[in-house]
Amino acid sequence: MVPILGASGGVGVSVVAAALSDALQLAGYSVLLADTAGPIRSGLGQAARADGPVVRVPEPTARVRFSWRAQALVGRVEDPGRSRSVAPSFWWLPGDRRVQATVVDVAGDAWELASDVRLGTGRWLSLAACPLLVLRPTVPGLVQAEQVLARLEPWVLRRMIPPIGRLVVVGARRWPPRVAATAGYRVSALLESAVFVPYERDIATAGITGDVTPDKIRSALSPLLRQWRVTGWLPTPPPDRKPL
Repeated sequence: MVPILGASGGVGVSVVAAALSDALQLAGYSVLLADTAGPIRSGLGQAARADGPVVRVPEPTARVRFSWRAQALVGRVEDPGRSRSVAPSFWWLPGDRRVQATVVDVAGDAWELASDVRLGTGRWLSLAACPLLVLRPTVPGLVQAEQVLARLEPWVLRRMIPPIGRLVVVGARRWPPRVAATAGYRVSALLESAVFVPYERDIATAGITGDVTPDKIRSALSPLLRQWRVTGWLPTPPPDRKPL
């Protein structure tokens, strides 16, 4: 379970979620990509070439539609404005399909979400070993990340959620000069292990589509897969794994 949240809106959470799910399925894993945003706000609205015909109704206020992104299953919230209420439940499991990795595009403002992680989409964090925080390589980006980490800290200290495992920096290959020096002490502890996702013109223009994400983006995320295998968070895919 890999929940991905943004330090602020529009930082590229959907890009990271799609690229990570692509990297996992190309490595042989059965993947569920969970999109908790409503259709209007979702960055993964075009992630599947066609919408799936099955709509499940987990509760009166929300629905989840399942589609395919290559061999990864995509679950999307269908009801605008209701994504806050869609917490993890068995409705996100794809029937009798076996899922080895779930990548969650956590919708909503991270600052608001962190006010009470026991509610709504915040509950995805409690199921994870290594949540990811996405930010821009700017001074405001570091300030926003520090604020989110501070907001999550009480829940981490109470052991209700794990700490943010890695920063994912979108739009750069390294920290720009003098930017990293402005980091607060919480962010500073994560600077050296940050993963950098380079700028990609086609994605910036068209967004996430049904096409596989560019190799340079997937390659940038490969250190995460290696770390998760070493720590045992990610199982070894069986050699005879059948497609979903």
